[in-house]
Amino acid sequence: MRQRLVYIAGAGHSGSTLLEMFVSGAPAHVGLGEVFQLVDWRNPIIDNLDGHRCSCGEPVAQCPYWSPVIAALRDIPRDDEAVRYRAIGDGFRQHFGDDAVMLDSSKTAEGLGAAVASEAFDIRVLHLARDVRSWLVSQQKSYVRNGVATWSANRRRDGFVKGTAKFVARMPLVDARRWQSANSAVERIVAETALPSLPVSYERLCFDTDAVRREIESFLGTEIASYGDGAARADNHSIFGNRMRFEPEKLREIRYDNGWMRDNTWLLPWTMLPSLRRQNARLQRRGSER
Repeated sequence: MRQRLVYIAGAGHSGSTLLEMFVSGAPAHVGLGEVFQLVDWRNPIIDNLDGHRCSCGEPVAQCPYWSPVIAALRDIPRDDEAVRYRAIGDGFRQHFGDDAVMLDSSKTAEGLGAAVASEAFDIRVLHLARDVRSWLVSQQKSYVRNGVATWSANRRRDGFVKGTAKFVARMPLVDARRWQSANSAVERIVAETALPSLPVSYERLCFDTDAVRREIESFLGTEIASYGDGAARADNHSIFGNRMRFEPEKLREIRYDNGWMRDNTWLLPWTMLPSLRRQNARLQRRGSER
């Protein structure tokens, strides 16, 4: 029997942790965070988990779920992503039982492809799309928070050539293309694999929560508890997601950050890329047509 898996897909900084916390309010649905970070052969994180904490409150290496899973992963070749995903699924079933449902908020189409290739999962996809204008502002805020928002900061950190290249890669116009590519890749792999998929608009999740809840409940065939009911997601073992996992005030109610409306970061790519405007309108509309 394949392990049931709900994969939250989309571009980074689209609210995937919020959606995971929301859906984990359903009975037996357990949020694990960005699972692909432990599967991706390029990511050395498995060898350096010091300082990482599970949402259960324990260090990841001491978490009752993740500790044996991580031990198993260390014996699997780093480039065998399918087997690594399968090991995580096996560990999940052993810990939570046959009826539990994994929630993976890895987002990337590549992670979704690896989960499919493992042949270990019965997968349903929640394709989360955030309005690109809000998304672009969120990206720039993350660069400021991480100290890489300016050319000089990038040069100091990585030298003239590499630092300049990284600064250019973080410009809003380039970010906009990244948003387009990430969402297109998700749609492409869903179409190629014929996976059941539900579009979810981040804005609708925030402003029309009850309607989105009903759509997700119908898609997953289960009821979802109120977002403010912390006990409903007490079994979560979420790692490598938004820091809101550890901020109780953000787990009591859904709030929308409308700061992007006072920030013109999005204006240049919005003006210069008609395809961006069309794709944004289609994804937002698609999330409200059900």
